[in-house]
Amino acid sequence: MRAAEGEVSAMDSRVSQPPSSDRTRPRVLYADDEPDVREAFGAVFAPDFEVLCVGTGQEALDALGARDFDVLVTDMRMRPMKGSELLARALTTFPDTQRILVTGFTDHDDLAEAVNRGRVFAYVKKPWDPAQLRLVIRHASALRALELENRRLANDLRASNTRLRDDVEAVSRSSTRQRVLAVSPSMQRVMQQVTAVAATDASVLLHGETGTGKELIAAEIHERSGRRRARFVAQNLAALPPELMTSELFGHVKGAFTGAQQARRGLFELADGGTLFLDEIGEAPPSLQALLLRALESREFWPVGASEPRHVNVRVVAATNRDLLADAHAGLFRLDLYYRLAVAPVEVPPLRARPEDVRGIGQPLLDGAAKRMNRELPRIGEAAWRALEQHPWPGNVRELGNVMERLVIYHAGRDVEPEHLALPQGLRASLYPNLVMGAQSPPSSSQNGHSGAHGHAHPHANGYGSGVWGAAPSFAGGPGVPPPPESQRPRSYPSIPTAGTPAAEWEVRTSDPRIPTDEIEPPPMSRSRLDGVDAIAPGQLVLEVPEGGTTFDDLEREILAQVLARADNNQSRAARSLGMSESTLRSRLKRLGLKG
Repeated sequence: MRAAEGEVSAMDSRVSQPPSSDRTRPRVLYADDEPDVREAFGAVFAPDFEVLCVGTGQEALDALGARDFDVLVTDMRMRPMKGSELLARALTTFPDTQRILVTGFTDHDDLAEAVNRGRVFAYVKKPWDPAQLRLVIRHASALRALELENRRLANDLRASNTRLRDDVEAVSRSSTRQRVLAVSPSMQRVMQQVTAVAATDASVLLHGETGTGKELIAAEIHERSGRRRARFVAQNLAALPPELMTSELFGHVKGAFTGAQQARRGLFELADGGTLFLDEIGEAPPSLQALLLRALESREFWPVGASEPRHVNVRVVAATNRDLLADAHAGLFRLDLYYRLAVAPVEVPPLRARPEDVRGIGQPLLDGAAKRMNRELPRIGEAAWRALEQHPWPGNVRELGNVMERLVIYHAGRDVEPEHLALPQGLRASLYPNLVMGAQSPPSSSQNGHSGAHGHAHPHANGYGSGVWGAAPSFAGGPGVPPPPESQRPRSYPSIPTAGTPAAEWEVRTSDPRIPTDEIEPPPMSRSRLDGVDAIAPGQLVLEVPEGGTTFDDLEREILAQVLARADNNQSRAARSLGMSESTLRSRLKRLGLKG
């Protein structure tokens, strides 16, 4: 490590020609405790560089914190802070600034310490030659500019790779996700709404029966929006226990509650920059509704146990099969939250109202089921398709998917006729407690004025019709009895038939003594082995209210207990008989401490 007088020893010779810099002249900071040396340095190098001279190591650190310098040049022997210490601290705090050491001593230990701790670009022996030191400073400045440019290019490349990966993932998700098929005019109108709202960040409220494909429509909104590169996160609130909903949506910090052994991000944070789909929004308890309202209005939320809020940019799409506006007026749902969610409401029609879509939806479902099961594709005949189009589909697209899977299981590679579909021939009263089957003949095509894609009538286009299900259910309490007002109907109550439908075709189960409950016989199924699967034991529920009164939870607990007992503790049958989803029933059973 010997250096002759005036010799320059460069620790890095990678730079041969200095690249261009954003500034016209490099900025140099010089530290030396001798005033005459500082004055000489400034006089010699001021024409070539922007020079600032300081007398102590601390002044040099303060200057580095105040301005951006390309090169730090320091003397070795300074007081109170030595040059080696200054270089080491500058490396830690300002690593982008290149460091040059000037020394007039030959203490190898001190020099080695300065080189190792400060990782200097070069060291120069005193007395320094102006031309040689000028060249070293230029090379050091050029190296800094090169490193900064390489870092910028690497960041740009990393960002480009991230965008490319997101685009590939978006294309992959789009190719593997089921797409919404819109053949019928009603679904084409829905897709027009989807296209219009996808270009905005407005909240969307999807309303439709269970199984109509609301999540697919929410995903379609996401894929058509500018958020498609970010995540689409879906959650069914009915599947969450009420006490865990807040933590699931907004997350929690470590130790927020018993069992919170580590912090956890909520769905709002996971969907940041993308779309959050909340299905069964009507199941949200009042406490969660208030938190959702704040998150939608301010785009910030507080994780459980957190001391400061988190800010997110999330588009919320909610879905429900309930009349949230009626619930809001009944005090069951916050009216302000309803209006915040329903900025762009979209009504999803049931499958029975769009029979033209049955074939377009059913064939891809059939192809997918055959591929998953590695079975040969069944061949559905024209008569079978017509039977499927006439079916009222109370389970909507989900039920259609079940039928397609059943055909793949039992009729792989074979021709399928209507008798192979195993469609039910009538509605079971236990499955639809508000409906009974009418005794009238199904309406003709001239009465309902609706024809399908193949010219046959679809009497169930606006309600539960005939076809393979026999006569249509209705909403009158008997001949001449009007339907109950909306405020008195249960949530599972079907939609009112359109104007022009004969009232004699519709009938409702009421407390009218003319329609005894035990005289209603469930219609037969198409296969005898299915008899009794979905029914529960007949009879009226008996509720005893003590003299001192009772609570609503106690009444609900007693009702659910009796229904479960009549369903032989089968939660699926009990849920269908009550007109609610199985997940909703499980949530209520857990809340009330019942076991099914």
